[in-house]
Amino acid sequence: MAKVHAGTGAGESTGAGASSGAGAGAKAAANTEWKATRRELLRNNRLLWTVGLVAVAGLLSAAKPVVLPDGGAVTYFSLLFLWLVTFFFGPKWGVVTGLAFGFVKLFVTWVTGETVNWAIGALVLEYPLACAAFALGWLAVGRRARVGDDGILRDGFGLRVGYLIGVAAMGVCYVVSAVLFYPPDVPGFFPNLLYCIEYDFSYLIIEAAVTLVLLAIPPVVDAIHYLRHVATSPVEDPTLKGF
Repeated sequence: MAKVHAGTGAGESTGAGASSGAGAGAKAAANTEWKATRRELLRNNRLLWTVGLVAVAGLLSAAKPVVLPDGGAVTYFSLLFLWLVTFFFGPKWGVVTGLAFGFVKLFVTWVTGETVNWAIGALVLEYPLACAAFALGWLAVGRRARVGDDGILRDGFGLRVGYLIGVAAMGVCYVVSAVLFYPPDVPGFFPNLLYCIEYDFSYLIIEAAVTLVLLAIPPVVDAIHYLRHVATSPVEDPTLKGF
């Protein structure tokens, strides 16, 4: 009888080990399948990345450490995320996204209690057109780009200078709107124009300066380049197997 019990115990132990091994195998297979699904979802999915970048830009545009009395505010890098849409996917997609984001920005501006000029011309210039103008930053992209040893295209010059061009283009839209659709703050066309330039570029320059400090950090720039690579590369790209 003792031998029978011993044999039974050994069988139970073997069965438990097999069951445990099968469970581990199933878990590993599920994990592998999840990684493959994640890769397929994130790679070369322009719409998903655009929605994500616009959502982050919209949320950050509501966080305003500095708000000017007649409209305009410094935000926490919201313009950088708007620029990344163009940097990732090109000027045409950047213009379309900028036009759409302009209405998101208008809604956020209104909800957060910031001053809004409801004249149609002012609304068009300050929101959809100003945000779409950010795509002009593409003029700087690719001029000094290089492919790294890891196969990822790096373009720090285009990232930074393109962002600054986008900020400048947005500022021009703001100044034109201020001159055309706001009461003059100082008498005379040119004195008022200079005042509008000083006013509208003041908060844009502050945010741009802080953003350039962020973009001077190598790991941040490397992360942006890698995300761009993921967002624009096909699923079978061998350089992304570890993603």
